[in-house]
Amino acid sequence: MRRRKGVPGTSGTPDFLLGNIKGQWRLLRVAWPTADFAVRARDGREWGFRFLLDGYPAALPNARPCDVETGTPLTGEHWPSGSGRVRAAFNPAWNPAALYLPCDRLALPGHEQWITEHPELLWQPTRGIIHYLEIMYDPLSSFAYLSAVRPAA
Repeated sequence: MRRRKGVPGTSGTPDFLLGNIKGQWRLLRVAWPTADFAVRARDGREWGFRFLLDGYPAALPNARPCDVETGTPLTGEHWPSGSGRVRAAFNPAWNPAALYLPCDRLALPGHEQWITEHPELLWQPTRGIIHYLEIMYDPLSSFAYLSAVRPAA
């Protein structure tokens, strides 16, 4: 497997660096063609996402929630939850291997209406992975996101 130091369109770009400095996201690890990122939610929790990036940046990526420390895929009951757009985007009942977003390679087929209904959420190869991270950060930082229930100490 070929290893890369980073993902094109991340570490050296102003948009990625700004989001990183603001604590919105960070690159966890790369083992090409996968890369793991953490995206911070409204409650401060970091959610891990493993991206499949073969064909990147021309081909749409695919992302699914993963453990921040290990990169292991999360089971559905451990995905982000909330109402409205959070529930729609992070819906393991739809497909446990993908997010339900127009910029995801597994979600777009069969949802061609998204091309006209949500053009701002379609994959933009010139913006790269930063575009997908922004799309995920938006609902996770919104009031539609529900903080994870933590056991009492």
